Amino acid sequence: MSKKMEQKPGKRQNAVKIYMKLILPIVFCIVMVYSSCRKSENTATPSTSSKPASNAALSGQVAVNLAKSLAGHFGGVNLMDGVDSVSVADHDGPHHGYFSSALCGFFTDSLVNYSHKEGDTLCHTGGNLTFYFDCKDGKPAGYTAYDSLNTVRTDPKHVYQYTVKQYYTIKCLDDKHLFVGVNGDIYFYNSTTTFCSCHSTDTDIENANYVLKDLTVDLCHKDILSGTATFKAYGEGWYLTGTITFLGNHKADVFINGNVYHINVLTGELC
Repeated sequence: MSKKMEQKPGKRQNAVKIYMKLILPIVFCIVMVYSSCRKSENTATPSTSSKPASNAALSGQVAVNLAKSLAGHFGGVNLMDGVDSVSVADHDGPHHGYFSSALCGFFTDSLVNYSHKEGDTLCHTGGNLTFYFDCKDGKPAGYTAYDSLNTVRTDPKHVYQYTVKQYYTIKCLDDKHLFVGVNGDIYFYNSTTTFCSCHSTDTDIENANYVLKDLTVDLCHKDILSGTATFKAYGEGWYLTGTITFLGNHKADVFINGNVYHINVLTGELC
């Protein structure tokens, strides 16, 4: 009886050893899978917040924004159309139209309420445009323009809102009206809502004010030959003040905090 009792523990130990050999690989796999899942859970996901842009990139954006404003890209007066036929901008602007130079010496005020569709993009512009025409010997010699316009563009992924207030005094600098002088100021506000996450540097201007001094514009080549514009501008995570000096050939020097950035005003790239 005692011999049988002595043999049972040995059998149990052998059974346990066999069981452990079978179960250990399964436990090991479970531990590895769990550990892998925990590691995945604890790994930080890449941030989707925008990175602060460099002053070089921002200087290009500030210069391009001004050039587009002068060309009526955000609505209002397109200075590149010249003095003889003052036209409303035809890109994001309110409507296509011309103001007769026969209104010399008079103000004309136009209320704007215009909507149109471009593919899957809806666009609406509202506000007002005011002109005062200056003539010499019965012919256009310049004009004063004030516009205050708000444009909203909506597509499936974005909502863009542009608000511009522009005040210009324009004078012809030659008998053929190929060159004009420009003074004035521009206020620009931009709000963009994006319906998706983006991994890009943010250089969008949210608010800017430009003061123009003695710009000379070549209307044939749509080029700003000379003059300066002081500016204050800010966007997400940045604020800048500085001066833009136009050099002709679609180039400008942008002065920010003692640094100079040589910019192509058509592309915003350093050159």
